[in-house]
Amino acid sequence: MLHKTGIVGAGGVGCIHAAILAKDSRVKLQSFFDIEAARAQTMASRFGGHAARSIEELLQECDAVFVCTPNTTHEQVAMKVLEAGKHVFCEKPFALNLDSATRLRDRAVRSGVIYQVGHNRRFAPVYKVLKQAIESNELLPLSVHAKMNRGELVNPPWVWNASLTGGFLYETPVHMFDLMTFFFGKVEWVEVSARSHEHGELDDFSILLCFQSGLQATMKTYAHASWHFPFERFEVYGMHSTYETFEMERISFTKGLESQTTTYDFSLASMHEKWGYIEEDRLFVDALEGKSAAPVTADDGYNVVELIETCYQSAREGTRVSSGALVRKY
Repeated sequence: MLHKTGIVGAGGVGCIHAAILAKDSRVKLQSFFDIEAARAQTMASRFGGHAARSIEELLQECDAVFVCTPNTTHEQVAMKVLEAGKHVFCEKPFALNLDSATRLRDRAVRSGVIYQVGHNRRFAPVYKVLKQAIESNELLPLSVHAKMNRGELVNPPWVWNASLTGGFLYETPVHMFDLMTFFFGKVEWVEVSARSHEHGELDDFSILLCFQSGLQATMKTYAHASWHFPFERFEVYGMHSTYETFEMERISFTKGLESQTTTYDFSLASMHEKWGYIEEDRLFVDALEGKSAAPVTADDGYNVVELIETCYQSAREGTRVSSGALVRKY
């Protein structure tokens, strides 16, 4: 049985998912919707299916829906899909504050449908190598440093506007918060220093995280760094060992005092593969077929929002904030 799938939001990431799903023989791209009807029509012409006149029309025709709309609309659109009883793949971030995340998580759990959050970095080959090293005990993380910079807040032209993005940490840095919890588990507390260089929004963060395991990590994220390579990086240190990533291009590691450095290079893979998009979409369709559970759940999405909001509270108050001690101000 073909899974009739719709895409809401015909921008860049919507086109990425459509291009991947169009190659999956288990999927029929049925319908597309965008508030700019011409963009939906362009996608329909390229991938088949048709441009729906409304989300409601799309929901009548589809069994599963990819939500690829701007950050501030994720809860509203995903709720409509859930209320229609359809399966959901929603791009990151899951939500933009804890109240929204709570509502959406609770509704997703009650719905009984598949709900997957688009944290694609988990499926990038470089991060799969790192995850496997941790899970196999080849690497026991004892100390961590990470960075996730943006080159600018210029393109797309709305990316600086927190009323549309939810704030800088919900943009590119959201990936690092998901990976931190994916690799190292639950965070115990954070301590954050942050300041603003443009637009009156915090865009320069120095973050200290302590995990329940006792592991401590530092994270730097700055919004105006240029796209100097690598703008994204993990350095994970064990006892006489180091694993180091270079964006999604390659990973190098050294184990033991006299060991040589080993490098796995994925630079020749397509962007869709090395950024993890192909695997996350395949796993979503696997979940539709009952082969496996959704690999990134509503609970996972909620945990990332909680961590980001904890960081914002620490930055505002200039104090250490424990996970679960958030003051809700919505």
